Amino acid sequence: MNVIQTDILIVGTGCSGLFAALHAPKDKKVLLICKTTLEESDSFLAQGGICVLKDPSDYESFFKDTIRAGHYKNRRQSVDIMIQSSPDVIAELESYGVRFTKDAQGNFVYTKEGCHSHPRILFHEDITGKEITSHLLKEAKKHKNLTFMENTTMLDILEEDNTCYGIVAKKEEELFAIQSDFTLLATGGIGGLFNNSTNYPHLTGDSLAISLRHHIALENPDYIQIHPTTLYSKKKGRRFLISESVRGEGAKLYDKYGKRFADEVLPRDLLTQKIYQQMKKDDTRFVWLDMTVLGKEQILSHFPHIYQHCLQEGFDCTKEWIPVVPGQHYFMGGIHVDAYSRTTMDQLYAIGETACNGVHGENRLASNSLLESLVFARRAMKDLSIKTAKICLNFENLIQTTTKDLDVTKYASMVREVINKKKEGRKMNSITMSMNVDTLILQALREDVTSEDITTNAIMKGYQSGSVQLICKEDGIIAGLPVFERVFQLVDSKTEATFFFNDGDHVHKGEVVAEIYGDIRSLLTAERTALNYLQRMSGIATYTRQTADLLKGTGIRLLDTRKTTPNMRVFEKYAVKVGGGYNHRYNLSDGILLKDNHIAAAGGIRQAVELAKEYASFVRKIEVEVENMDMVKEAVEAGADIIMLDNMSIDQMKEAVQYIQGRALTECSGNVTKENIAALASTGVDYISSGALTHSSKILDLSLKNLKAV
Repeated sequence: MNVIQTDILIVGTGCSGLFAALHAPKDKKVLLICKTTLEESDSFLAQGGICVLKDPSDYESFFKDTIRAGHYKNRRQSVDIMIQSSPDVIAELESYGVRFTKDAQGNFVYTKEGCHSHPRILFHEDITGKEITSHLLKEAKKHKNLTFMENTTMLDILEEDNTCYGIVAKKEEELFAIQSDFTLLATGGIGGLFNNSTNYPHLTGDSLAISLRHHIALENPDYIQIHPTTLYSKKKGRRFLISESVRGEGAKLYDKYGKRFADEVLPRDLLTQKIYQQMKKDDTRFVWLDMTVLGKEQILSHFPHIYQHCLQEGFDCTKEWIPVVPGQHYFMGGIHVDAYSRTTMDQLYAIGETACNGVHGENRLASNSLLESLVFARRAMKDLSIKTAKICLNFENLIQTTTKDLDVTKYASMVREVINKKKEGRKMNSITMSMNVDTLILQALREDVTSEDITTNAIMKGYQSGSVQLICKEDGIIAGLPVFERVFQLVDSKTEATFFFNDGDHVHKGEVVAEIYGDIRSLLTAERTALNYLQRMSGIATYTRQTADLLKGTGIRLLDTRKTTPNMRVFEKYAVKVGGGYNHRYNLSDGILLKDNHIAAAGGIRQAVELAKEYASFVRKIEVEVENMDMVKEAVEAGADIIMLDNMSIDQMKEAVQYIQGRALTECSGNVTKENIAALASTGVDYISSGALTHSSKILDLSLKNLKAV
């Protein structure tokens, strides 16, 4: 196979890829490849504009607008970096010839879009993305160390020991490898996976599928933004965006009766919901957008390309309303990166829409995307420029291993599956507790911190922001992530955590499970307590899953017991549920279980059951523990709802189940382990309860590593 060698490889030629290339060291060879042509990136399509910190007094407002739009799911450190970097980025763009709109005195003209509290958006007509990206491309072509390769598709990365050494690619029908010291993924969004999208159809999330293949962490892949207003059309293909600036300048939305039904400058996700609701109510495929209120002069000067495109579709937006419908627009999730755009794989970076640095949170604030892409692309190149790359000792062998079972036809379904899985995971309540969990966690913290963390205080003299990664050191089931995060938050409420897995997910050795951000002092102080909870709960979930898997197909439910660690029951029983088991009684008020000593105290099984029925509500089930066939018969005759076969032999239990014949539910208990559960299942009982789930499972080995200041 032919091999192309370069110092730096950039996959994608949108604004992030081009801006990164322009900051590459001049003595380094940089190769930029793209799936189609250089101009076919979503960066060229951006209409509205690019945000900027126009003066220091706007910082707080800019910051709040961003995190409010993102539903406070943003990584605040990343938001701060973006805002603070914006004036320098705008100055650099102007140096390349980008023409932002200015007034007669040469001052910037700022516009305002949805969810912005103040005008802070620079623009060039209604084609700001094209204005910026075309000038970046023009500038990049002047640099002799930059080379471009069009119509080239990345098929996979070349990775060994969690280090990226390049990619496998295809141009026309030729398969070849590109060997690089550093690789930057700038492959754009996922619009090609949707029937109705403003994106180019070739943007199908290939980088995400490749990341899944190589266990590179993803972040919030279900954070997908639907733009409220795309021009409705019966034609197939990409939908034309009607910029949010149109509504920011005063355009109105109407239902089929010509009545306003929503605030036009709501955050995009909220306005999209309003439009979908109105379409359903009116039984229509679109709603109306009135641009005529802006006046013909403003439409022709500020939105000339929207005007022209509407004319092509048969609408004169200076004289009539136009039909609009929501369409997939932007991807806020993606490949997890840190503040320098580093992925969880060495020598591999991700920038632009394919990356998730946490700036946008759950919903992107209008006109932040171009700025975010440029800021973090520049940081990526500056970071890798000071690094020394590892060398692959047998590159040819690596190529053969990578291409042996390569099947890119599965990529789209892989991405859809991970998006849907994340959505389903968010529908579930991550943790339900019946007691004050904070009180329990604080008690655990007090075991470690009675007065101070003397070690941390000795080496850390003051605040220093940083991050640390949660690494899995063996395969297992993760459980307790909300508890893990809560420990850090109780030490310092400003601490943030980004999780790449949900409770119940299978994790593998070496995978990054989460990244935690905050004051390094707080990270160090909370570390041990947080890990104690997570390791213990994940160990229980892992053992439970292994045991429950042995019961698949039998219809038998695996139950836990009250044999739990003092003050840990709420956590341990939750972990059992995460692992696929079911909770027996949580405490003594949850149900009636007549054990040997209760029966002795009452004078026999019949008497105990009668007393229980008399005392308890008719809705309470009564369970009786038995040890032999005589007790089984007595329990059945007394009218027990559930009969627990405790420490009986396999043959005895089979006889008991046959005798009971459905007159009561049956439960097997006593010395149940993973090793003997298959034999116990053969008895035909309805439930098997095992104290081993909580008292005999070992911890799952997890650790916090790679602490660094940021």
